[in-house]
Amino acid sequence: MSMEIYLLTDEAVPTTQAWQVGVDALAFDVRFVDKQSLQAGEVRLRAACKDKPVLMELERTSLARLRKTFPDVAFPDGVACVHALYWNKTLEGGLAAYQAAAAYLGLVKGLMIDTEEGKLKTPDGAIELARKMTAEMPVLEVAMAEILAKIVAKPRS
Repeated sequence: MSMEIYLLTDEAVPTTQAWQVGVDALAFDVRFVDKQSLQAGEVRLRAACKDKPVLMELERTSLARLRKTFPDVAFPDGVACVHALYWNKTLEGGLAAYQAAAAYLGLVKGLMIDTEEGKLKTPDGAIELARKMTAEMPVLEVAMAEILAKIVAKPRS
């Protein structure tokens, strides 16, 4: 797991079942495989997105860690829950993570920051970004298929 999004909220979503309700309300593609509590400090999440398996991990972290990672960002004080959401490096993994993060924020409100942009996003901003990624996914899939076809077709020397 090497990509991550951070969620800053005043409350935590208690279970994958509750989280799935938020995902479904937004009509996103990610599906949690297991019904489990999210109360542990680190939770491995098996999911599927676009009918492909995805591995994610939700881990409690600290606001101090975020401030150290993103020194130029003005984080709010007194955030009760800070989680890192990690995922496997696939197109589906990225889409699932952004959809899951947006749904999480849609349920409990708060802020999101990813390591790509390094900017705080509101729930509406996170949902908008997840929808944009969902819309762009078919183009990315075609581009990846074309690249792979060229690699396979290239004669080996």
